[in-house]
Amino acid sequence: MVSIMKDYFENTTQITEEGYAAILRIRHDRQRMACHGISLVLAAPFLGRLIYTLILLCTGSASQVRFRPLDVLFLLLLIVAVWVWHYPQTQIRTYLRRTRKDLDLHAVHQYAFFPDHLQMMTTTTQEKYELGYHALTWVKSDGHWIVLYFAPQQFTMLVDRNGFTYGTAEACLRFLRGKIQKM
Repeated sequence: MVSIMKDYFENTTQITEEGYAAILRIRHDRQRMACHGISLVLAAPFLGRLIYTLILLCTGSASQVRFRPLDVLFLLLLIVAVWVWHYPQTQIRTYLRRTRKDLDLHAVHQYAFFPDHLQMMTTTTQEKYELGYHALTWVKSDGHWIVLYFAPQQFTMLVDRNGFTYGTAEACLRFLRGKIQKM
């Protein structure tokens, strides 16, 4: 048993398809935000025209409401906006379908976060890996997962927030984010 250490955490994570999707979602968060922004810009002309038409209808000026060729363009822009909004999620589902057979969904990863490095062991192969925090590029999380990315190795690590057997997810996140700021 490890003696009580302030900066020590243990975690056991079952690799699942949901976790794998979380890696893809979190890694491509910027793309998702960009697609949502583009969607809003594309939808704006249609929404503006819709609001204008509703105002005319509400004020009793229904005779001024006319379908114009420009409205077709605005409608097409709205259709493209909806597609662009959903594109990142569609891309993730497609990638998961293509790579499902390559996933080891029986793998359990055991992590030990030490003050100067972390160790990972995969229970299916019993292989142990050791990574220094100097290679840690970013740490992101959602409600269930923590994702660590090591750029030099192009390696992404998935950690279950509920899988901590020593320490807590919040304390480990603070610890890891502190390691990135010190680098």
